[in-house]
Amino acid sequence: MKRQTRITVLLAGLTAAGVLTAPPGGAAPAALPAGVIFQDTGTVQGWSNYPQKPQKQGVLRNVSSPAYKGGNAIEARQTYVEQTGGYHSETIQERAQLVGQDRYYGQAIYLPANWQWHNENVTFQQWSPEDPEGPWELMFVQNDEIRFGGSGGLSGVVGKITSLRGTWIRIVTRIKFGGGTSGAFEVWLNGTKRVSLTNRAVLPHDGSSVRWSSGIYCTGWRNDAPLGPWTLSIYHDQARIATTYQLAEPANW
Repeated sequence: MKRQTRITVLLAGLTAAGVLTAPPGGAAPAALPAGVIFQDTGTVQGWSNYPQKPQKQGVLRNVSSPAYKGGNAIEARQTYVEQTGGYHSETIQERAQLVGQDRYYGQAIYLPANWQWHNENVTFQQWSPEDPEGPWELMFVQNDEIRFGGSGGLSGVVGKITSLRGTWIRIVTRIKFGGGTSGAFEVWLNGTKRVSLTNRAVLPHDGSSVRWSSGIYCTGWRNDAPLGPWTLSIYHDQARIATTYQLAEPANW
């Protein structure tokens, strides 16, 4: 009987992906604060698509430096291999939001100090319908700006980041899914609201839910050779989906 009890305790600490969420005999993982739907403190194990499978020679790994908080972060890296097609290295959280919901997505990203500005889209997060799946809204670095766009019909510039290489950049994105004039899309950059598209329809073009992808996606490499370096890394930390800006803002937790 004691042996059977011990096996049950061990299995109780495993997620569906087989990741040990608490050491045997240790405390159970802390419950998420009220209003927080999902959070990850800079580990690839915390996402629903773990273990991830980056395309081509892509890399997703935990690193201790640079880190925004807690001594660890995720490096998302891609290397051009003179082939067309996808260059994704992404963590994914499935069913991040349903039609009718209002959600805030926060994370901190880091571009290395030697990052070269170039006129090619390097996506660091995107939202995609799930059934049927496909791209919807992407947020990316192009030249010295953070921009957003995609088939969702929303596009624009979040802001200049000319002086922010080698620093952690905090991004919070609000998506309110609604038809007519009930939808919204808003973005905060380092604590300042830079985009406010409200009182409009904001809906995925297919399906009733979207997933959130975070990492690196070198979209320009699908058909063309890089305009910048052939190996690129973006670092990610302190990711959250929440019901308010205050909860999603990486500086607040």
